[in-house]
Amino acid sequence: MTSWLTTILIFLPVAGALLVWLVPMPAKSVGSIAALVSLVEIAVWIAAVEHFDFGSGELQLAQQRPWFRDLGVSYHVGQFGYSLWLVGLTVVCGAAACLYAWWVGRERPRAYFGLLLFLTGAVVGVFAIEVVSFVLADAYPTVWPVILGVLLLVVILFRPSGLIGLVLDQRARAGAFRVAVRRPRHVPGKAADGAA
Repeated sequence: MTSWLTTILIFLPVAGALLVWLVPMPAKSVGSIAALVSLVEIAVWIAAVEHFDFGSGELQLAQQRPWFRDLGVSYHVGQFGYSLWLVGLTVVCGAAACLYAWWVGRERPRAYFGLLLFLTGAVVGVFAIEVVSFVLADAYPTVWPVILGVLLLVVILFRPSGLIGLVLDQRARAGAFRVAVRRPRHVPGKAADGAA
């Protein structure tokens, strides 16, 4: 069961977000469901802390399932000591935000609570999948820095405020100040110089 704790920590809030988004319910119920999912997430994290061996520096609460065996791609999540505390910080802050938003009430609660739960699952997933970087760095020590460099370049180039965005923005600004030159319309039967 302990190997499933990390996967539950990732997908429980994502499932709660899908429930909030897809099941029709009153606005008050949306906040209640989101708060309940957040509190259950804290309980699962406490169970993970109870099963964690802090004396070991190895990857724990790990789960690995092959996806594409031919390509060597697999689902592999787990937690080290520091990532367990970062996950705890995420789920406690997510639950606090969810409970406060439920208490004060929010406009468009389905969108708000669904996105908050989805964000919690995504951040927990980032901390748990961080293991992939350690595994890849050990397996491919010469290629891993190149992979990170390419990812960094892609982010720098293609973010909306990145280099490509700046170039496109300059074009838009230049286009806004250009004076449009209109050609005279050609009307059949009339000469262009006004002579008949």
